[in-house]
Amino acid sequence: MKGKSFFDRVIDFMAFLGGLLLVGAVLIVSVEICMRYFFRRPQVWTVEVCEYILFALAFLAAPWLLKKGGHVSVDIVVEKLNAQIRRALNLLSCGIGICISALITWFSIVTAWDCYQSGVVVTKTLTIPKHYFLLLITLGYFLLILEFGRQFYRHLKASKEGH
Repeated sequence: MKGKSFFDRVIDFMAFLGGLLLVGAVLIVSVEICMRYFFRRPQVWTVEVCEYILFALAFLAAPWLLKKGGHVSVDIVVEKLNAQIRRALNLLSCGIGICISALITWFSIVTAWDCYQSGVVVTKTLTIPKHYFLLLITLGYFLLILEFGRQFYRHLKASKEGH
């Protein structure tokens, strides 16, 4: 852990939380299977809670996945290009990522605030204020802005050095 920045630790912690949530979802589904088929007592909340876990998992893990280079890319095409074009495409990709993530962050903040003020709730089996979900989107995309920015800086620095 030594040598990692605070930002790296935050991203790693969020990915760890996502992993814990995934383990929780697996346990919930396992308990639901046992309750449904062995005891004939299905639980009404399990599917909904697993939906919420998968939703949260996407926004908790996305910055970590970007940091690790795990997002979908077309490497077969990019690898055939010369280094200068590759660097330019990396800069463009990071720039687009920053802009789109900033836009989504802004709209999720505005919508979360509106839902908070209006008292909008998501009502299924459970009733949960909608702004909590929107704040997860805000957190995930805000960290994506920072990670895209960090990668943009690295690519820019590498292109100036000629690597």
